[in-house]
This record gives sequence, structure tokens and C-alpha cells, in this order.
Amino acid sequence: MANREHLALLEKEINWLTWRQDNPKITPDLRDIDLSKKNLEKAYLFGANLNKSNLQQAILNHANLENSDLSQVNLSEANLNYANLQNSNLIGANLSQASLNYANLSQANLIGTSLRNAQIKGADFSRTHLNRTNLSEALGQNTNFCEADLSQAILYEAELQGAYFYRANLSQGQLIQAHLCQAYLFRANLTEIKGDRCDLRWSNLTQANLQGANLAGANLRGANLSYADLRGANLQGANLQGVIFIGTNLDGVNLKN
Repeated sequence: MANREHLALLEKEINWLTWRQDNPKITPDLRDIDLSKKNLEKAYLFGANLNKSNLQQAILNHANLENSDLSQVNLSEANLNYANLQNSNLIGANLSQASLNYANLSQANLIGTSLRNAQIKGADFSRTHLNRTNLSEALGQNTNFCEADLSQAILYEAELQGAYFYRANLSQGQLIQAHLCQAYLFRANLTEIKGDRCDLRWSNLTQANLQGANLAGANLRGANLSYADLRGANLQGANLQGVIFIGTNLDGVNLKN
């Protein structure tokens, strides 16, 4: 349970900031409490322990949650625009329908987290652990996933136009009907993905690994697949108009219409 003194201080914003400045080595204990719908905009929660707390519909825009423990926290429908969640622990958290536009989640741990229907425009997920994360129907544009681990993640019908996936690991991910138009996937690992009817128009897949990928019915119009590895991939019924195949390994690829 949460430390009652810490909770009382949080209720008084000025006292909270003073206490944090005077006690930088004390970890705020705010575990398993109800902060739903609470206005915590710009709150300084660096390193705080919020494990299993309820922050549903909370306002946390511009909040500092760096290095915090948010494991198994309910952040559904919360507002976290421009928030700093760098290096935070969000394992098993619920961020469905949350607004994370331009938030910093670089190097955070989101294994098994739900981001279903979340808004992630311009958010930074670089080098973030997103294994088995649910990003179904997430809404983003120019979102940064550079070197992130998205293995076995679910991106069903995600709207991620222009997203950056440089050297990201998307192996065995579910990208069925995902919208990745103009995405940057240079040297990304897409082995054994399920990308049926995925929209990859004008995306950059140079040197990407697509071994065993299922891209049946995918739209690859104008995509750059130079020096990519597509051995054993399924491109049956895919739109390949204007695709660049310079140096591409197409051994065993299914190109039937």
C-alpha cells in the first residue's frame, strides 16, 4: 500500500515539489492507490513507485515519470501528451485509448502492455521493449521506433504512417492490415511477420530481413526493397507496382497472383 505521508504531500502540489527537492533519495511510494481522473499535469514523479495504481483518465500532460515503476498500472484513457516516461517500467500496464502524443518512452519497458487505440503521434519509443505489446488500431504519425524490440507485437490496423523503424525488431509480429505508408524500415527485422493486406506503399525496406514473412495481398506500391532478404516470403496477390528490387534476395518467394 502507498505511504500515506507521500500521498498527502502529492495532494498539495507546492509541498510535494519542496519535499522532492529536499529528499531526492527517497522513492515516493504511491502503490495501489486510486488517482483516476486526477489532474497531475506537469507533476514531478521521477522514480516514483506507482505499481498497480489506478490512473484511468488522469491528466499527466508534461509530467515527469522518468525511471518510475508503472507496472500493472491502469492508464487507460489517460492524457500523457509530452510526458517523460523514459526508462520507466510499464510491464503489464493498460494504456488503451491513452493519449501519448509526443511523449518520451525511449528505453522504457512495455512488455505485454496494451496500447490499443492509443494516440502516439510523434512519440519516442526508441530502444523500447515492446515485446508482445498490443498496438492494435493505435493512431500515430512520424512515431519513432528506432531499434525498438517489437517482436510478437500486435499492430493490427495500426495507423503508423511515416513511422521510423530503423533496425527495429518486428519478428513474428502481427501487422495484418496495418497502415505503414512511407515508413522507414531500413535494416528492420521482419522475419515471419503476419502482414496480410498491410499497407507498405512507398516505404523504405532497404536491407530489411523479411525471411518467411507473409505479405499476401499487401500493398507495396513504390516500396524500396533494395538488398532486402525475402527468402521464403509470401507475396501472393501483393501490389508490387513500382517496387525497387535491386540486389533483393527472392529465393523461394511466392509471387503468384
